[in-house]
Amino acid sequence: MKRGNHGNSKTVLMLASVASMIDQFNMPNIRLLQKMGYQVHVACNFKKGNTCNEDHIRKMKQVLHQMHVPWHQWDCPRSVYAVASCFRAYRQLLELTGRYRFDWIHCHSPVGGVLARLAAHQRGMRVIYTAHGFHFYQGAPVRNWLLYYPVEKLLAHWTDVLITVNQEDYILANRKLKAKKIYRVPGVGVSTVKVKQAGQNRRDFCRTYQIPERSWILLSVGELIPRKNHVKVLKAVASMGRTDVYYIICGQGRLNKILCQQAEQLGIGGRLRMAGFQENLEDFYQNCDIFVFPSIQEGLPAALMEAMTAGMPCVVSDIRGNRELIRNPGKDMFYLPESGCVRFPYHDADCLCRILLNMFADENLRKCCAQQNKKVIERYDIRKVYTEMQRIYEKMEI
Repeated sequence: MKRGNHGNSKTVLMLASVASMIDQFNMPNIRLLQKMGYQVHVACNFKKGNTCNEDHIRKMKQVLHQMHVPWHQWDCPRSVYAVASCFRAYRQLLELTGRYRFDWIHCHSPVGGVLARLAAHQRGMRVIYTAHGFHFYQGAPVRNWLLYYPVEKLLAHWTDVLITVNQEDYILANRKLKAKKIYRVPGVGVSTVKVKQAGQNRRDFCRTYQIPERSWILLSVGELIPRKNHVKVLKAVASMGRTDVYYIICGQGRLNKILCQQAEQLGIGGRLRMAGFQENLEDFYQNCDIFVFPSIQEGLPAALMEAMTAGMPCVVSDIRGNRELIRNPGKDMFYLPESGCVRFPYHDADCLCRILLNMFADENLRKCCAQQNKKVIERYDIRKVYTEMQRIYEKMEI
């Protein structure tokens, strides 16, 4: 479909820095747009920076092909500091938006969102930007405010719709940014109707990962990068003085070898399991004991939402996004005993250690947390997200 309208066809470009963001967060949006009569194109970087492996990217391309969604390799970097790469990606996007007539763009990720809105302004196109967590937020480093906030404040004037995924960002956007419309959508959504059953029971699972069946198994899911802060869990486990605690990390990234080395230095190398990227996490959610999410920065984390849906007790860093999903006792609508704190300062491995030991010792606490998680996560059901996104997309047609 070359530039120029073909009858009454409606065409949208779904764009992100990396393919994994399309795969994890936007396949429901693509299906929704198709149901609304749109031809959807996808542009992202299929080659670099993804949180999933090459085999999964290949399957994703096959799914897009089956859905009749044209996809375009876009050499967008993840880092704003890759100036030359950003410039090349901007030129690519100008070429793509010149070759096809898109009614509007829905863009994601900080770098992708910046380049998309610059190109949309150049082309006179409308644009939706979903901020999956501003890099400037309460407690963020000063450099984040100096770098990201002025750019976002400027580009907000060229943003037809700004979508935030947590309450803190929504309040900030309304106070400080001047996008034409600002909405809050409850994350990317999770299916709370039916949780898939694990393929392995506890005995088989422990045999697979060479873990004694009567051990405590901690689970984290996330990219192996500094922001995910897995090292604090390693330090907490090392501080426990117990040999029956094992830690599984599902994810891939540049810190794989470094985390293994740190575990060895801490004396727990034999109790760390690096499971790599996993397409299906049901076995992990249903056979591990406690989900630990120690991130330094998040928007509204999908992995945590999935663990809550599966009924896992969760211990999380006390940051934006996590705070919205996981509540501490005495501050909200449900009760936990005084020992039941489930959030910790992301820099404090000792505090995390104490919380986990409390969890091990108190079965009622674990059950209470799991039950409350399943109750809270109902507000973030994919059907509610679907309804909100349909309402937003329909307004783009007016």
